[in-house]
Amino acid sequence: MTKNIFRIKICFLLPGILFVALASAKADSATSAELKNLTADEMATLALKDSMYYHFDEWFARFQGEINRLKSAVPSLENRVELMKFHFNYAGLLGELCHTLAFTSKYQDDKIAEKFLYHSRQVKDLAHDVLDDDAVTPSQEAQANLFLGAAEGYIGIFVYGQGNLIEALVNGFQADNHLEKALLLDPKLVDAHFGLGMYRYGNSRLGGFGNLIMQGGKDHRLVGLNHIEHAILNGGAAQPLALKTLAWFYISEQINPANKGLPPENPLSQKKTRQNAIGLLIDLENRYFKQPALYPHFQGNKELAIMQALQSVLDKDYAKAGIEFKKVLQIIDHLQNRGLRINPQLTQSVEAGIEFCALMLLQTSEGEEKRSACVKVNEQMNFLNGGGSMVEYDSKKIRRELHAVFAEALDQMAKKMNCEHG
Repeated sequence: MTKNIFRIKICFLLPGILFVALASAKADSATSAELKNLTADEMATLALKDSMYYHFDEWFARFQGEINRLKSAVPSLENRVELMKFHFNYAGLLGELCHTLAFTSKYQDDKIAEKFLYHSRQVKDLAHDVLDDDAVTPSQEAQANLFLGAAEGYIGIFVYGQGNLIEALVNGFQADNHLEKALLLDPKLVDAHFGLGMYRYGNSRLGGFGNLIMQGGKDHRLVGLNHIEHAILNGGAAQPLALKTLAWFYISEQINPANKGLPPENPLSQKKTRQNAIGLLIDLENRYFKQPALYPHFQGNKELAIMQALQSVLDKDYAKAGIEFKKVLQIIDHLQNRGLRINPQLTQSVEAGIEFCALMLLQTSEGEEKRSACVKVNEQMNFLNGGGSMVEYDSKKIRRELHAVFAEALDQMAKKMNCEHG
């Protein structure tokens, strides 16, 4: 059995802001002819929903076409605002592609990373141009701050993954300021709440030097969660991302040692965070995946399946967790057959998750089967106790907490079978 039992890299929880500020659109679907007349905001909403089904290429082509058109058009403030948005749409969709490919600080595609930084920086440059224009309207100023803050958040996450903490903190601080200003100028830009929620929660959850510098070491987890919930409840166009992110945060809070001993009525208690996580996972399923697939190639959303597997592990429902892990493996295989180069570590992680669940479901108490099971349990426990890493995660803090979940399950299994530690 592999020693790397559960190296799942989840891209949601990083300091700074993981934020796609996609402004609201009235259209939920459009024909090819109608798409030509849609604004950047309207296209962004459709593209974000399509990303849930791993439908990317059409939107990359459309965004690039609009960028080319606007670059060759007569220069105007309106065109610069729209160009800024299309560059951000391109960067945002690249961000979703990175999640699909399971990028980590150790596994990336240089070409995708370069494109991501290019479009993000174009957003910043154009936003500054708009803000420096004497003719800028209050609405344009608010939008420029919104997209500037979103791009700064994206860049902050990227450079954090590269190990550049100072630059990440600078971008995060700037993003926070610009998102707050966007809301001050136009409270209707509710997607800014999503970005602010990511910032408040992420820094508080990870703590350390970053939170000390950016938030005075204060615990703003609830503030951050409330920001994200506000964006969802008020129809933020980034709802798919906000729902996924909030679900993961509530899963993360279930393993947070800081919540130990909280009374059940506390919003960060294990009872409340579990209820919220399960509710959000059901909501995601009902909103986007209950109807027949929009695209013939769609086999399921692996991010949702991973979260459902993790929640089932926390609930000690290992049969259900094993089913979800197998579903993830099926989705990965299908995406790879489509030509998407998924991080191979993710496949190993999911296969190890399946093994872990199978081990937890063993019902044996004697003979050779018991000895074999104890060998497997001891192998995994010794690996953990020897300083090995079961979960590859850029944050050591979250990685340790996730390891503790599996270590405790293994320890209980060993006691149940009266295994001798080897």
